[in-house]
Amino acid sequence: TFVAVGERGTVRTSSDNGATWDNGTSGKTTQLNEIAYGNSTFVAVGQSGTHIYSTDNGATWDNGTWTPTADITGVAFGNNTFLGVSSTYLTKSTDNGSNWVLRCSGLRIYDIAFGNSKFVGSGASGAIGTTDNGTSCGLGDSGTTTHTLYGTAYGNNRFLTVGSSGKIIISGDNGDTFSNVTSPVTKNIYSVAYGNNIFVGVGYRTVVVSNNNGSTVTEKENTL
Repeated sequence: TFVAVGERGTVRTSSDNGATWDNGTSGKTTQLNEIAYGNSTFVAVGQSGTHIYSTDNGATWDNGTWTPTADITGVAFGNNTFLGVSSTYLTKSTDNGSNWVLRCSGLRIYDIAFGNSKFVGSGASGAIGTTDNGTSCGLGDSGTTTHTLYGTAYGNNRFLTVGSSGKIIISGDNGDTFSNVTSPVTKNIYSVAYGNNIFVGVGYRTVVVSNNNGSTVTEKENTL
């Protein structure tokens, strides 16, 4: 099952590889920013501290226990843990989204990915945050303080991060240090994913695609 989330609490589910979509019922009217899957559970996060979870493939949703109202912009699953990210802290759940606790205050992270037993997040002013399971956090070196890093993905033993003005950086040491990848665009790239041995980034009127190790990136579409 594929599950997509969006504006005004919208949830859509597909069981035929995206050919057709059905409505889920989130019970929310706030924007849902991102979704992750693990332990037979979908967890979605969004505006005003929204944390919701579904155990029936996105058809119905329950609220996670969480009080603060900062926007949660990203979420990932690994090490039997869901981690949500905001501009000021991480949120952590070890019971499949039912209950959440605050971790790692002071981070400015917008998105997060999991790979090789490590969570790596990216955010404002080139911020990079790293953690094993949200208990303690470290800082990685993105090599920039002038770019916003909007999206991060893991694949082929590397974390690849994308951001403003076409910024693309890659790490082979679990997010401790990043190096620049020559970008074919100067447009903002907002999100990136890995599959079928390539990274694919999407942004403002652009789609960029890497080779299997992320060292070479080309633009595939510029008319969106």
